[in-house]
Amino acid sequence: MRPRDIRRRDDADLRQEVTRLKEGIFRQRFHGQSEEKVDRGLISKHRRDIARIKTILRARELGKESAPGAK
Repeated sequence: MRPRDIRRRDDADLRQEVTRLKEGIFRQRFHGQSEEKVDRGLISKHRRDIARIKTILRARELGKESAPGAK
């Protein structure tokens, strides 16, 4: 997920995306414990995406960046 794509989305949608990614990480870890084949790179990718989204949300809270359509 690119920062440019994240910035185009509204706050509520981004918060839902963070929740979805966290659930995906949980599922991947659960499958790893049950000895199923797990893509370890996917977990770190999801973690990076969550960090990107949270960074952009925090910048919006501080007023350093505006939400789409809030001009």
